[in-house]
Amino acid sequence: MIPKVVLLESSLVLVALTGALVLSMGAVRVEVQSKTPGGEHIHLIAPAVLLPVGAMLIPSENVRQASRELQSWLPTIHAASEELVRSPDATFVQVDNRHEHLKIAKIGGALVIDVDNEGETVHISVPLRAAAYTCNRLAKEAQAEHEAPARHPI
Repeated sequence: MIPKVVLLESSLVLVALTGALVLSMGAVRVEVQSKTPGGEHIHLIAPAVLLPVGAMLIPSENVRQASRELQSWLPTIHAASEELVRSPDATFVQVDNRHEHLKIAKIGGALVIDVDNEGETVHISVPLRAAAYTCNRLAKEAQAEHEAPARHPI
């Protein structure tokens, strides 16, 4: 009887910790509304923890290729992502004209992109902590690939 109670308690603690991790990273939100008659409306909300998990699933050949292409930019990407997390809310880009409105901003810990044009309205929100973690993880993997000795087939 006691082992079952311990197993149940352990399971509940694991579920609570997993839930806390998922909640701490926030959620990625994508919403697209077509303005054409009968147009589609897409609304997607996914746990931001999927970003770093997805980054781990990138094939190593793709990481090696990215490391070659982005090697000189990796320190900048790392610094920018870390500073963006710590910076106050701000609007980075705003374009308003007759045909379209575009806004890219940091709002409440998320990078928010809003586009409204004649064809559609798009809203994307990505928690910066999850994005920074993912960028840093990819940068470290790319750096490790770059520093690893060349592999030669035997």
